[in-house]
This record gives sequence, structure tokens and C-alpha cells, in this order.
Amino acid sequence: MGSISQSLSPSFYSNKHYINGEFVESRCKETYTVRNPKDESVLSDRMAVAGDEDVEAAVEAAEAAFNGPWSSFTAQQRTTCLNKLCTILEDKLVDILTLDSLASGNPVSIIPTREKNYIITAIRYYAGWTDKQKGDYYPADDGFVKLVRHEPLGVCAAVNPYNAPIATFIFKAAPALATGNVLIVKPSEKTPFGSLALAPLFEEAGIPKGVIQVLSGGGKSGALLASHMRIRKISFTGSVPTGKKIQIAAAQSNLKRVTLELGGKSPACIFEDANLDNALTWTVNALLARSGQVCVAATRVYVQKSIAKEFIDKYVAKLKEAADRLGDPQDPNTGLGPLVDQLALERVTGMIERAKQDAELAVGGARKGDKGSFVEPTVFLNPKAGSEILEKEVFGPVSIVKTFETEEEVIKAANDTEYGLMAGVFTRDVSRALRVSSKLEAGVVGVNCVSYMNMQAPFGGKKASGVGREFGEYALRAFTEPKTVLINMNA
Repeated sequence: MGSISQSLSPSFYSNKHYINGEFVESRCKETYTVRNPKDESVLSDRMAVAGDEDVEAAVEAAEAAFNGPWSSFTAQQRTTCLNKLCTILEDKLVDILTLDSLASGNPVSIIPTREKNYIITAIRYYAGWTDKQKGDYYPADDGFVKLVRHEPLGVCAAVNPYNAPIATFIFKAAPALATGNVLIVKPSEKTPFGSLALAPLFEEAGIPKGVIQVLSGGGKSGALLASHMRIRKISFTGSVPTGKKIQIAAAQSNLKRVTLELGGKSPACIFEDANLDNALTWTVNALLARSGQVCVAATRVYVQKSIAKEFIDKYVAKLKEAADRLGDPQDPNTGLGPLVDQLALERVTGMIERAKQDAELAVGGARKGDKGSFVEPTVFLNPKAGSEILEKEVFGPVSIVKTFETEEEVIKAANDTEYGLMAGVFTRDVSRALRVSSKLEAGVVGVNCVSYMNMQAPFGGKKASGVGREFGEYALRAFTEPKTVLINMNA
């Protein structure tokens, strides 16, 4: 998996931010501790918390970069830099992701098969968009030529989650840079190391200093970015409560643009004519990815009654087997790692214990071992209406299975939530697939798949699951503002 050099060790990043092309000591003296979730060992007890002065320094450097050489980079130059970044990451990304796994608990086994490829693919995808920011022309039939062009917003900020820090970093940075913006990144305080390690590589790729900066810190640091009067956009991925606070802060400061990718309680609707093996593969994988710490995890599985027993028996058996793959995330043979920290462990196990009063426990339901934040994959059957386990996002390897009889019944059940991020329909009937997918209240609906995203197509949620879209051309629009130019042809 590659070795971690001294500069890629957690201690190197203690009390540091990456501002204006350099690792600098934090001006704020507050610090916090980051632990390894597999055994609670301390990775760093002096991680920096970005305060007012740190944020202001980053904003000033970002403004200088936006108005400096970066503003005169041609589209081709931006493409060249992004492609060079890919070349650099071919050699260094595994080390960075391995470093990140120390705090996230994500198994290193997924780095070559899942992480590395789609991170590099995302950069190359947006590298191809730099010269395709077309505008509009409207004829002068009224005496005015109307031109519309899409211009960068300027200084933007990204506040990222702990479950996929490097991927989220790139999913925000690549479209931001492709459109000529500059970006200040604040990774989750739970998983800061990989993002700090990644930052200098942008300059190595030829991108000017100040274009990409990384601030360490928790919620208070994120709040400073959300409320800063000279940051023009903030893109946040995380929980609904925090997303609401960010939107309020953005509105009350300077009405900065906001993209929010928030939580989910994704339903998978499995009809009696579905390919059962395919449905099992997708729903099991959709729950186990990152130990259930994924916003698009299929945590509500609805199965038509005629096939329910067969499906449930096989689903439960597969998740029971998966518990044997829980282990040390730094071991390449481990398939499932721990939750991110003790706080997550307490929240998830607390929800499991309360759920035992409202549903039938089919498998799992306990912490595994007495060290680290490991939780067994857990399934509850037919929970009571209105129960917490049915309605609230767990963000752990916990799902419910509920039976249904009719198409109308399952559509109503799937939509009976304030979340609307992802859904899945499993059926061989093409008409049903199109009919049900059109009625499900979700930003993304998979047919015979679930919990899957594609870089070419927009990703985001309805209802409380978010505002705006990421991926594809939609992400580019989120980092630009249209400007109309009116030309009086009779002057």
C-alpha cells in the first residue's frame, strides 16, 4: 500500500494550517486531539483550530491569488495543471489515503479499487471542462445584442465530512479550479491529515500559491468561513443540522452562494420480479461501504411480501458474514473498519439499543470487541411507524427491512421522510422502473442499483437532503455566476 514518509505522518501536521503555499503555525492557540478509531491511540494531541486571524490570513492570500497570476491563466493552462496533478497523484495518492485511514478508519483495502481511481478520474473529468464554459448570444431584434457569460465567483470555501475527506476535497476543488476560482478547504476535525498532505501538490502541479489552502479546525472554524464577508461561496457536505447553521450564517453575512450535500435515509424498493442476487449485492454493499458512514447508504430496504422471506434470509446471512471482515483498517486484508470515533460509536449503539424496543433485531446489534469503535452490521425487521430507527439517519452499518404488497404502498413508504438524497428500484419491468423512479422523491434514483453516483451526472438531494448539485456540468454552474452584457446597436 505504500509507506508513509516522515512528512506524511500525523505529527508533522500538529498545530499547522496550509496558508499561501506554506505550512504555518496556527495563530489561534486552541488545539484538539485526533485518535485512531481502531484502538483510541493518539495520532496528534495538538491539531490546530483556525481562529479569526487564521481565516483572515487565508482569505487575504486567496484574494491575492484570485486577482494575481491565476486570473490570467488560460483554460489550457488550467487543464495542464489539473492533468499534471493527476500525474503527481498517481505516485502519491496511495500514501495520502493511507495516512487518512489512520483517523477515518476507512480500510486501506479500498484505496486501489475504489478511492484512487475515482479521485483521479474526477480531476481529469474537470480538466476537460476548462475551455467549455460556453455562454449565450441573443440576437439584436430589439436593437440590443444580449451576451451571457459565466464568471468565477472568486474566493470560495469547502467544509468537508470525515467519511471521504480526500474524495470530497477533489469533488469540490476540481470544478472550482476549472472555472477559475480559489478555494479554502476545511476538512472535518476528525480526519484532517490527508487534506493537509494533499494541499502542496497543487503548487507542485503549477497552480499558484493561495489558490488552494487548508485550515484545520472544528465547527467554530467552519462557522468563521460561513460568515466571512469576503468569501463568495461555501460548499458543505455533512449533517442536516450543521447544514442549516451554514445556510443561516451565509444568509446573515453576505448572502454567499451555498451548496449543501446533506444526510439521507435512502430506500431500496425490491419488487418480486427483481433479480434477487443483483438486489442483494447492491443493498449489502450499499450498507457496508465505509461501515455505513455514507450519506447515500441504503438503510431502508422495502421488499415485496412474496419474496420477502427468501430475500431477508440471504440479506441477513450476508451481513452476518460481513461481521467477520471487521478489523484493523490498516491491514490490506480487512474489508470493514470501525466507526470514526467514540462519539460516533456511542450515537450508533444508542440508536441500536432504542431500536430493539421498536423492531425485531435480525442480526448484529452490538459493539464488536472491547477496543476501538467497531459495530456489527445490524438489521432490524418491520419497525414501528414513527420509530427513530425508521426515520432518522444512523450513519453506521444499520438498516431496516420492511415488507410491502403494492407499488402504491412502497412509493408512499419510501417518500415518508424529510430526506430525499438517493433511492433504488429493483425490477425487470421497464415500465414499472420508469413509473416508480419518477414518483420517488430523491435527487438520484437507481434502477437495479442503489447508492451509486456518476461523475458525469448531477448529484444532490431533495427536501432536507440538500441544496444545489455537485458533479457534471452542474457543479461548474455552482461555481460561476452568469453575467449579462447588453450592447446597444443603435448608439
